Amino acid sequence: MPVPGAQSVQPGVMMSLARLNTRELGQASSIASIGPGQVWQDVYHWLATYGLAVNGGRYPTVGVGGLLVGGGISYFSGKHGWSCDTVVAYEVVLADGSIVEATAAGAHADLFWALRGGHNNFGIVTRFDLKTFPMTSAYYGGTIWDGKNASAQTQFFAALDAYVLPGGGVDDPNAATSAIVSVTPGSGASQLISIRFAPGTDGNPKAFENFTAIDAPVLQSAGGKVVPDWTEVLNSLEQTGDRGSRRLFWSVSFKADSRAIRIGNETVIGLAFSELANVPGAVVALTYQLISKDWLLVSQKSGGNVLDVDPDSGTFISALISCTWDNAADDKKVNLFAKKAASVIIEETTELGLEYDFVYLNDAGPTQKPFETYGGGKSLPRLIQIRNKYDPNRFLQKYLSHGFGIE
Repeated sequence: MPVPGAQSVQPGVMMSLARLNTRELGQASSIASIGPGQVWQDVYHWLATYGLAVNGGRYPTVGVGGLLVGGGISYFSGKHGWSCDTVVAYEVVLADGSIVEATAAGAHADLFWALRGGHNNFGIVTRFDLKTFPMTSAYYGGTIWDGKNASAQTQFFAALDAYVLPGGGVDDPNAATSAIVSVTPGSGASQLISIRFAPGTDGNPKAFENFTAIDAPVLQSAGGKVVPDWTEVLNSLEQTGDRGSRRLFWSVSFKADSRAIRIGNETVIGLAFSELANVPGAVVALTYQLISKDWLLVSQKSGGNVLDVDPDSGTFISALISCTWDNAADDKKVNLFAKKAASVIIEETTELGLEYDFVYLNDAGPTQKPFETYGGGKSLPRLIQIRNKYDPNRFLQKYLSHGFGIE
């Protein structure tokens, strides 16, 4: 969540949680207690020694705390829901300095619900207790095709269309994929990227058959096989791009429909070339993140969360517009581009009845308001009520530098 000002404050005091790095197994190894200072690659490697895993982040160096209080999309989500759905307890330091444990059935059940996606608005979480599950081998495949190749484009989007349709790969709860279109406006370079992951020993998962069948020029390929220790794939799953670059995320969602998929691609890529060609270091990517009905059903059965997405609304796509660039002087231009691209997508999908009112907090841009979209608008009043109970003087709202506050 690269939102300026969300992680530090000037002038002021920044509290680092890096040394809150608890790692403990309890209740016959069914619960992992993890501190917010951990990153997912360390958690995964630790649990792998026990043949276990948790429903954590997709990218190895992402922090545990931020992902979990923001919801969390995982490569295990098809079977386990949002990452926060597998948290069974939180240890929290409240605004008044008291320390409480929040669980679904305890004295602070309302706080437990609020922390499942309510961000950092209720206190400082010092420990997360997550359900574990057996995990050893997995299939992983990653392929990058030349996005300027017409045949590659046709086959890539046909594969994505087939994946999201009822009966397609999205209906396999063990399968997870990210489909990404990336462009460099200054040079005209374009890439089509498929990331595929499935626990188990099947070396050719049917869910991915349309992606693996693409016959077009390949720029780069990794995996495409089963590894006995799934943590071997972590290096391949690491985020690409220069961490020294400026970075922006923007979230926009729409129904899982081929027309909406094309609108997203044509809008983001078209505007990137027309508006960012002269921005040094600009790279723009559109990531199609598939949120299946089964995923949402699992989430609902876990006790619910702040996101509160209705399974009856069906599978949808939570798309991420991500941008990197070199200079602060171009910040405004890039922000306006992302905001415009999302607005056009919403307008055009709405005309076709394909809109989906959901802004995923961990992917949201600086001026987006994810809480207003959660639970069809029902989550925000409840969050405010809980905030007022645990922080009646609104200390955290006033003095904590927020990415997304509750107003």
